[in-house]
Amino acid sequence: MKQPLTLAKARKVLKLINGESITERQLGHDLTNDLIKEGIAVSRSYGSIVRLTLVAPNALNVFLSQHYDVQIPLEEWIAVKECDSPLSRADYVDAVGDSKFKRVRSFTGFPINCVEPVEISLQDQSVTLTPMPGASFFIEDYTRFRIPVDALVVGIENGENFQRLREQRYLFPRDCPVVFVSRYPQSNDLRTWLQQIPNRYLHFGDFDLAGISIYLTEFYASLSNRAEFFIPADIEARIRDKGNRSLYQNQYLRYEKMDVADERVKPLVEMIHRYRRGYEQEGYIHELANDCCL
Repeated sequence: MKQPLTLAKARKVLKLINGESITERQLGHDLTNDLIKEGIAVSRSYGSIVRLTLVAPNALNVFLSQHYDVQIPLEEWIAVKECDSPLSRADYVDAVGDSKFKRVRSFTGFPINCVEPVEISLQDQSVTLTPMPGASFFIEDYTRFRIPVDALVVGIENGENFQRLREQRYLFPRDCPVVFVSRYPQSNDLRTWLQQIPNRYLHFGDFDLAGISIYLTEFYASLSNRAEFFIPADIEARIRDKGNRSLYQNQYLRYEKMDVADERVKPLVEMIHRYRRGYEQEGYIHELANDCCL
């Protein structure tokens, strides 16, 4: 029998959902092991510190529902638990519509950014999206958000990479406008928008089994060959020389027989199995930072 989900742990899990990494100590050994075993999160060791990052948000929702009876979005579940009086709880029920707590989302949309200015259309108004150091932009009305048809959409899976786009711009084509997007906060909004536009989508995620699974299930399944997994020219050397063996081992059982529907990704999957290592996308910005310090 699992221990009840406490408010403190629920708030930590919410941080995972919002794209942050947390330590095993913050979440607790048992819950950490469960999330890794289920392939919901991956661990990364920094000396004696183990940090977790969410890789399967949909699986997390199922896990919370099955094991902790969390039948509503976690943010709402936390709000309900924080209600101290019957009146405040009743007010909350009234606000969401019924006693089963309908799913209410305060925000819809997703973050975007660019390195060079890009002409976009939002609510039928032409706007120049101009990069601003230290800031990103959040598109709420994504149903009326359009970009040039020749623009490449690059999905950045990791929050730190998304905040440091200029350092990675050299990785992507220069012959077309590029709009960078993130799928956080976790929702289907980004995928829905991508299905509504004709543009190519390039997914920049972790070069490990879980990262490829996210691409296949979240994007390739919906966009087919209009989506592509970004595979840098130097990735084999990075996996071979600097790859993370424990990352591979933690993911192997869950993704050993993963159906790789995109033929273009199969050589990368075979490479990961051959070297028994995975490589996190943050390596590209961390290596640049180290080079600058030399």
